[in-house]
Amino acid sequence: MAKATTHAPEHGQPWLTPGGRGIGAASLLSDLGHEVLTALLPALLSTTLGASASALGLIEGIADGLAGVARLGGGALADDPVRRRAAAVGGYTSTAVLSSLIGGATAAWQVGVLRAGAWASRGLRVPARNALLADVVAPTAYGRAYGFERFMDNLGAIGGPLLALALVAAVSVRSAT
Repeated sequence: MAKATTHAPEHGQPWLTPGGRGIGAASLLSDLGHEVLTALLPALLSTTLGASASALGLIEGIADGLAGVARLGGGALADDPVRRRAAAVGGYTSTAVLSSLIGGATAAWQVGVLRAGAWASRGLRVPARNALLADVVAPTAYGRAYGFERFMDNLGAIGGPLLALALVAAVSVRSAT
């Protein structure tokens, strides 16, 4: 296997590289998408699917647990420079696809399976995303680059519920998910 090379800028070059901007944009869009779903999940489960509040707790608990465990496997993938990018892109893609399928679920167990899969994918991609960010910025800019990525992620976390409100006002909860 060919060894991947890094292209981090040298000291004195701009800290906000195209790769850093791309990773920030991916964090923003990813968080926007899954925060819309997170905001609408209680209404989807209780009102649309008739599930109990405990179903939401069970689904979220299992999904969060799987995300944490998946980070262990994601760390091993992120340590391999050849597989790092594929792990990040695959994690972002599968999180988006599985989350979007929740809108078509007809039973709480389907929501649970899809949410657990999406969060496991999310857990797998986090270490790879962090390693990729370290690849595209100089070590002297790690703090700024990671701060920018977290800012973009948090911006998505704020915008997601606001977008959910706008979507529910325009269409139904089912259509918004």
